[in-house]
Amino acid sequence: MFPVLLTIGNIPISSFGIFLAGGFLVGVFLIWRLARAWDLNEEKILDLTLLTFLGGLLGARTYFVLEHLSYFWQNPLTIVLFNKVPGFSFWGAFLGGWLTLFYLARRGKLDFWQLGDIAAIGLLGGLILSDLGCFLGGCNVGIANNSFLAVNMLGSLGKRFPVQALESVLFLIILLSLWSKATHFHQNGKILSLSLIYIGVIKFLTENLKEVKNEGIFLSLILIILGISIFYKVTARNFISDCKEFVNSTFRFFTDSIVRKKYLESWWKYWYNNKTAFWWNVRNLKKSLQKINVRFSYKNNKLH
Repeated sequence: MFPVLLTIGNIPISSFGIFLAGGFLVGVFLIWRLARAWDLNEEKILDLTLLTFLGGLLGARTYFVLEHLSYFWQNPLTIVLFNKVPGFSFWGAFLGGWLTLFYLARRGKLDFWQLGDIAAIGLLGGLILSDLGCFLGGCNVGIANNSFLAVNMLGSLGKRFPVQALESVLFLIILLSLWSKATHFHQNGKILSLSLIYIGVIKFLTENLKEVKNEGIFLSLILIILGISIFYKVTARNFISDCKEFVNSTFRFFTDSIVRKKYLESWWKYWYNNKTAFWWNVRNLKKSLQKINVRFSYKNNKLH
């Protein structure tokens, strides 16, 4: 596609680098708005954001180096030469960032679940642009494909499925869905748990659409299980009871026409309302951003 968007003198500026920086700024903006809305200490939140980002960046590079250890063992200086040997790992960034945030929360005696909710929203915002940068830069190339969606990717033979763009769109939908939940009262950790589940599901579904398949499917399943575990921990719901209710509802759906009709009507209304809200937000982006300034009664004195 467009691995280099512009050149300043003799210095090429990569599209991935620009979109990665843009993703960081978008993530910081969303985190700042939530911190401001919840009456939290904005300066402290931004400091935590920067340190978490650096931890994620270090984790992303370290994971990538370990994946290509044979090359970096022979060329150790290239570990820090990002312009000559670029390469970062999503899973390394994810692990490094969350471990950093957990450590900082424990050290500062802060509520990790609340910080996790805010960080999850910022992460989704960053993933939207970073995936677009990956699409333009030609990393994480999709499988060979001849559909109308397929595009030519630099360094790859034939047309490829735009899996990076697909991930970006899915992350945008998830962000819009979770934002409404984040701006209303909820148990600490609920937004984090839902984000982990959604990200895990998206990564699990798109992993098979990538040319190079690694441990992503396995890690996606771990992410989903972790998200479900956190969800039931913070909401105090009973997993077994929910499973029984699901089985019972499924049985009634297939055996009772009246119940089936009610479920279908309910799903249709849910889908229609979310579709309407999504397109309204797209068409009224300015008004949607203004809503971010809404303040809530929900507070956490430890971060004031």
